[in-house]
Amino acid sequence: MEKKKYPIGPENYVLYEEIGQGATASVHRALCVPLNEIVAIKILDFERDNIDLRNISREVQTMILVDHPNVLKSHCSFVSDHNLWVVMPYMSGGSFLHIMKAAYPDGFEELVIATILREVLKGIVYLHHQGHIHRDVKAGNILVDGRGEVKLGDFGVSACLFDSGDRQRTRNTFVGTPCWYACLQESAHNRFLILF
Repeated sequence: MEKKKYPIGPENYVLYEEIGQGATASVHRALCVPLNEIVAIKILDFERDNIDLRNISREVQTMILVDHPNVLKSHCSFVSDHNLWVVMPYMSGGSFLHIMKAAYPDGFEELVIATILREVLKGIVYLHHQGHIHRDVKAGNILVDGRGEVKLGDFGVSACLFDSGDRQRTRNTFVGTPCWYACLQESAHNRFLILF
């Protein structure tokens, strides 16, 4: 099967509504005109004060190289003016954080959580085998598409375990989302963190 080729250049896309916003980027639902396909486009502004080009480069490179059904992949990326556009699959179900806020304020049932985590862990195992650690696994970074497929996204603070060709045994920095640290520390105490 021939791989679909996504076009480069903003003239090939029609931006619709904003569907997400982060510290350095916004995400829009968009139409890829030549393919007549709905996609998501993450737009990173290089002129923002808090921009970290190393993190952006790492995130885009990771998203281009990954190839697993439970990890969000980039179709292509390109620079337009002072912005980097990253074209990705459109995950119409949104994040599990948004789903919980909208429909499950008391949280999901255990069976649903187990199903979601099974898919996320498949993605994490794949990333670890590729030498990557995510470092920001949370409900807001776990996405679902219209067919119910679960994908792990947002590699902004991910890290590669290979530097200069040598495998790094440990990472000694805390990154990610601070409000999740207590949960992660609790998990580490219960020897669950090793999965992440």
